[in-house]
Amino acid sequence: MSTPDAWETQHTGSNGWTEYKRLVINELERTNRRLDIMDKRLARIEKNVVVLQTKAATWAAGIAIVISGGVSLLTRIL
Repeated sequence: MSTPDAWETQHTGSNGWTEYKRLVINELERTNRRLDIMDKRLARIEKNVVVLQTKAATWAAGIAIVISGGVSLLTRIL
């Protein structure tokens, strides 16, 4: 089993940073790819929300017109 000093010498090079820097950069790139995917998904969700809001407003307006027409008709009849 290696000691931390032995691991550092084996994996980080002479200045103690080479391998660790590579691992950090790889992790940052992986995280960036995941964030890009999440950004695309969020944009799609936002678009879907706008579509649903538009549909809801359209249906609400249509229902309001039908109800007001029905009330108007009932007041004329009665």
